[in-house]
This record gives sequence, structure tokens and C-alpha cells, in this order.
Amino acid sequence: MALVNIPISSIVGSGICVSASDGQKVYAILQSVVVRGDRAQLSFSGITRMTTAFLNAAVGQLYGEFSESVIKSHLAPPINTEPWHLSRLQLVVERAKEFFKDSDRVNKAYVASTGIDDEKDS
Repeated sequence: MALVNIPISSIVGSGICVSASDGQKVYAILQSVVVRGDRAQLSFSGITRMTTAFLNAAVGQLYGEFSESVIKSHLAPPINTEPWHLSRLQLVVERAKEFFKDSDRVNKAYVASTGIDDEKDS
């Protein structure tokens, strides 16, 4: 199993990681590393701004595709992190695990509280 360094700021093209579309670029690389059977290590070097929307797209959606044990075995601890990077990453991971554990319940609660049903609206 090879260790693959994934420099987020190089993939995004800057240290500003706020859009889900940029997160999707990181996800595509992470997903391919996991499928290949290698181990990915995210580098947060140079990241000056980062939203949970970006992290949901980059990391959170892995939990909808792979089991937690697969993710743990194929994601190395991130490097070049600051405390705020880690706290946002931890928040996203916890929310993703909860969501994908019972996404129907979460969707029903969302519709009940907002009145918005994305599945009916599309």
C-alpha cells in the first residue's frame, strides 16, 4: 500500500478552500486512491481559509461510499495542519458518519424543519 500525499492547496490552486466544487476535485483524488488500495494523506499546507462545505465535498462524502473501517485504513493522519483545520475536519467527519448511518431519518428531519424537499423539487 503506497502512501499518496494530497496537497490540497495545489489541487485547488490556492489556500482558499470554500467551494464544494473545489472539494469535489479533492474527493476525486481521494476516492481514486482508496479504490486503488493505497493510503492517502491530506496536506493542509498553505490553507488559509476553509469551509465545512468544502470539506463535506472533499472528505464527508467518502462515508457514503466506503465503510468507516475502509476509510480509516486508507486515510493517513493529515499533515501540515493547524488546530482550526483539524476541528473543522473532525466536525465534518462526525456529521458525515451520523448522516450516512441513517440518511433517510436526517432527510425527513430536514424536510420537517424547513419544508423543503429537494427530491420533490428536482
